[in-house]
Formats: sequence, structure tokens, C-alpha cells
Amino acid sequence: MSEIRVESSGFGSTLPWNTIKQRIVELEYECFGKDAFSPSELRLAFNGRDSLVVLLWDGPSEGGTLIGYTQAQPADAHETYYIANTAIAKSYQGRGLVKLLMDKLYADVRTAGARFIERDAAIPNGYADKIVRFHAAEVLETFDHDSPYGPQRFIRMRVPES
Repeated sequence: MSEIRVESSGFGSTLPWNTIKQRIVELEYECFGKDAFSPSELRLAFNGRDSLVVLLWDGPSEGGTLIGYTQAQPADAHETYYIANTAIAKSYQGRGLVKLLMDKLYADVRTAGARFIERDAAIPNGYADKIVRFHAAEVLETFDHDSPYGPQRFIRMRVPES
């Protein structure tokens, strides 16, 4: 690993969707296979008026490699953002990099005026348990449900302080 960095993107960003869309789609399919969001779903999510996007890069700001992302948009609940997706290239997983992504997203969510986060997380791979365990003090509500993506746990929590 060289220089790992995070940057906010999305609405108002100087980084246009067309410059990252191919890599985002590649990461999506690498991480989620047949359950991946389609390129058109990703475009809508990343370009939503109030969407928040955080990108994870390996390398310098000029010429680095996009290795991950997370994306959120306003939820139906007041002062709440819903995290729709988080993906990190398989070759970079298991290195604690998701914390870098999420800390930046949480800061952006707070800046947007939200106090709460909601998300669904996969149960079979242990991701839901990791989130609930790591954020135990912030978790307000959880419930398990079936989805087109398999068993999921809905999690509502206060936006963590970085």
C-alpha cells in the first residue's frame, strides 16, 4: 500500500461522474457479483441532489487508483441519511480501511445537518454483527429481514463522532 486517502465527492464535487463511473461499476461487481447495483442505479445514487459520496484512493491525488467508496442519501426519517452501499476492492479488504471511509462519511453527514444513520447490512458474512458491535453505544434500533440481497439487518444509529 502506498498513500491511502479519502475524499468527498458527489453533488457539487469537481470530480465528474464520468471520470469514476467505470471503476465504481467494476468495484460494485467485484464486491457484490449478481447482487450489484446496475450502472444506472449507481449513476442515480452518486448524482442525487443530496447524495454524499466518499471515495477511497491508493496513491497520489493525480493518478491514484480508486479502491473503494461509500454512498448515502437522505432517508425518509427526519435528520437521517441512509447508507446505500460501501465497497472496497477485495485485494484491500481486511486492512481496516472501511473505518477511513466511514469516518469521512459520518463527518459529511454531520455537516449536512443529519443526526442519524440508517443502513441495511448483510448478516451471512458477519458485516451486520461487526457494525452493531463496533457502534454499540450509537445503535438505536435493529431488526433482521429478508431482502433481494439475502438476509439483512436494518440498523438505525446516531451519527458517531469521529
